[in-house]
Amino acid sequence: MTEAKRTNIKRKVSAAKSRNQSRAAPPSFADRAGETVIEAKDKFTAFAKKHPIATIAGGLAVGILVSGLFRGSPTRKAGKKLGKRAAGLAALATELAIAYAQSAMDATSGAREAGAEKLGSWSEDAAEYVASAGVSARDTGKSIAQALRDRLN
Repeated sequence: MTEAKRTNIKRKVSAAKSRNQSRAAPPSFADRAGETVIEAKDKFTAFAKKHPIATIAGGLAVGILVSGLFRGSPTRKAGKKLGKRAAGLAALATELAIAYAQSAMDATSGAREAGAEKLGSWSEDAAEYVASAGVSARDTGKSIAQALRDRLN
């Protein structure tokens, strides 16, 4: 082999070594960021193809949010009007809830009174039954009434 061929082979080997070293070097920040952006774009495109309505709704939501950042935007003005209406509706809903709770309390009060009357009637019936049986009606009636009250409460 001639000296020129050896020199040529050594040059090719050193060029190959330098290429391999440059390939083995870790990717730069810009390379990694570029790859991440490409992956994100691909994932978004796949999502948009699978869920077009959600993509449109999300775009509208983002647009409304961005529009709301500017002072004179129609979105911000509409938001203020809706906020006032929502506060009024919340106050109305609170008043309705309080009225409903009050009527429920009144209804349970009536039921409690009816239950107490029924309990009194049962105790009288029990007392009459016990009196006819020859046992102390008063004591037995009181015991039964107390047992029923304890059970109902």
